[in-house]
Amino acid sequence: MAKTSLLYRTLGAVLLVVAVVGCVLLHPLLYAAQFAAGMALMINEFYRMSLGSGTHTTLRVIMIALCVGFFIACVIFRLYDIDSKWLLAAFPLLVVALSAMLFDRQERIVRLTLQDLCFPIVYLLLPFVVTNMMMFDASGTYSPKLFVAVITLVWMNDVGGYALGMAFGQRENSRKLAPEISPKKSWAGVAGSFLFTFITAVVIFLTGIFTLPLWQWLVAAAIVVVFGITGDLFESLIKRHYSQKDAGRILIGHGGMLDRFDGALFAIPTVTVFFILTGVI
Repeated sequence: MAKTSLLYRTLGAVLLVVAVVGCVLLHPLLYAAQFAAGMALMINEFYRMSLGSGTHTTLRVIMIALCVGFFIACVIFRLYDIDSKWLLAAFPLLVVALSAMLFDRQERIVRLTLQDLCFPIVYLLLPFVVTNMMMFDASGTYSPKLFVAVITLVWMNDVGGYALGMAFGQRENSRKLAPEISPKKSWAGVAGSFLFTFITAVVIFLTGIFTLPLWQWLVAAAIVVVFGITGDLFESLIKRHYSQKDAGRILIGHGGMLDRFDGALFAIPTVTVFFILTGVI
């Protein structure tokens, strides 16, 4: 059973890597479409956990459409050098969406429901918008190589954590990282994440593809590990709060989109901010 699970997980990861990297490298609009679809699925998974099935359908559609539309607009505006002030048009649309909640007759909107409906704006839309800044170089030209390098760090962070965590972190006397939130997370997994991610950062530096000094790659690797694990634990906390084992079942061996990209939602935007502050992008 364990070998079968590992096989499915590996197969799912490989297919996902090919799909994401392929779309990102082929064309910017293909990247925008893929990421928009991924975000829509993540928002829907969150609503399924937080609101259940068959409730507030119209409001869910409005919020998903608003987030997806705003993200695609961010990509197109940057790609075609359109004045970003037009993105301010999204705020009246947000007001309309929030106002529509007052007229939802399916179920009474309460404070917690309102929080659940709006939470994806911060948890999902904001990380996608920040990550989009990494897809363009300083001149505004679409250049996804840096993103591919960073997401490689994220994936190796997951691989290292899973490999050493399964090998050494599930023993009876192994030390757990946060047993009350995620019982399987172990300090052995954390060590594996650091080891694999830092080795990958050094390899990326040695390829000479980028002009970044080694210290920036090492800092980026540290950010990926720390914030990747934080994002993973945060999503586990959300699932525990809503009494859910998985956010979804769309990915082979990984559960849902949120289950697979929980760490990336925290790690990649933070690395993006680091690169902005250090003048890389």
